Amino acid sequence: MRPSRSRSFPIVAERQAVPKARRLVLAVVREWDLQLTPEALEELALLCSEIIANAVRHTPGPSTVTVLWTGSRLRVEVTDTAPGLPAPRGCTLNAESGRGLMLIAAIATDWGTTPTPTGKAVWFEMAPAATEEEDEQHHGDQEVPRKPTPPPHPTALCRRTTPRTYAAGRRS
Repeated sequence: MRPSRSRSFPIVAERQAVPKARRLVLAVVREWDLQLTPEALEELALLCSEIIANAVRHTPGPSTVTVLWTGSRLRVEVTDTAPGLPAPRGCTLNAESGRGLMLIAAIATDWGTTPTPTGKAVWFEMAPAATEEEDEQHHGDQEVPRKPTPPPHPTALCRRTTPRTYAAGRRS
């Protein structure tokens, strides 16, 4: 297990801030050498784009992105000055927006929102796959088969409208 780490940086409320902030998060994760699979890095990039875009779109002022490695999970948190807590909303197949939180709920290991004295924090967590060395420590010489989990179909994401806020439950 690697020691915990944290890095924060500000983002401005401008559309062009989203790809720049996403690249910064990915650079931090690569610098920490967390052994994420290419698929996990793609999911991280997607989730970062969604959570950062929501802050930029729905908050008039600057926000802060914090990347935190807890020793077992990667957490990305965006704090902003808007007081309202977000909730997933229903969407149609042709909707051009409104799927961000549903994607986060479907892909992240855990996610939630937390009120802060100056607004709110929206966060998600990812649990990297265990390394071969960690598998051997837990299972000896036993081979542990891993079945990849396919991503949800986009229409399934639109049907799920149950809000998940305040330390949402873990995804299995």
